Amino acid sequence: MLKLSTSDLRRYASCAFALLFGVLQACTTTGPEGMPPAGVQVQARSETISSWLPGPSEPGARSPTVTRRDLVAFEDALTAIREGRAQAAEVLLRQITAEQPGLAGPWVNLGQVYVSQERYEDARLAFKNAIVANPRSCHAYNQLGVLARQLGDFRGAEELYQACLKQMPEFKDAYLNLGILYELYLGRLPEALAAYRRYQSLSSEPDRKVLGWVMDLERRLGV
Repeated sequence: MLKLSTSDLRRYASCAFALLFGVLQACTTTGPEGMPPAGVQVQARSETISSWLPGPSEPGARSPTVTRRDLVAFEDALTAIREGRAQAAEVLLRQITAEQPGLAGPWVNLGQVYVSQERYEDARLAFKNAIVANPRSCHAYNQLGVLARQLGDFRGAEELYQACLKQMPEFKDAYLNLGILYELYLGRLPEALAAYRRYQSLSSEPDRKVLGWVMDLERRLGV
């Protein structure tokens, strides 16, 4: 099989998918994972192939070889998701994770497929496998936090979001998720305001919805 160089990996960037009640959104979406007050939303950021791999600072970390076959299978899985064929996507992602368990990205996407099917224990295991594959995978910590929040484990969700930020301090979606958790579920309004502000500061353009939440919290807190 043809092996890809580091530059090839960067060129072959692929969008991860976002599911809202099982409906695919555009991969460039930057909205919240749990927009108050309605329903459950699951948000995944765009992810490059290189982010599947262990970080260079991990002692003894060995990066698995990513082949064109892996890339094609991953793209086919995303296509299946876009077409509403979750079962086909699951088959493809399970094939990739079986053959390449050291790639974090497919585990994260498989976990999101399971979330869309309300197979929460399967999703939890998939996200944890992503962390085993790459302990620096902020995407996996963030999605585990989303899942913990959905299942009512608010303290666990906070710890997971913080674990994400420990790995990647500028991962803005974790700040957004923290803000939602603090405001809606823990009643820690000053911390929610700080998290929303941090999210906005890391965004290339201000999020109008989050700006409204900031203004509302500023009014309620008298700041």
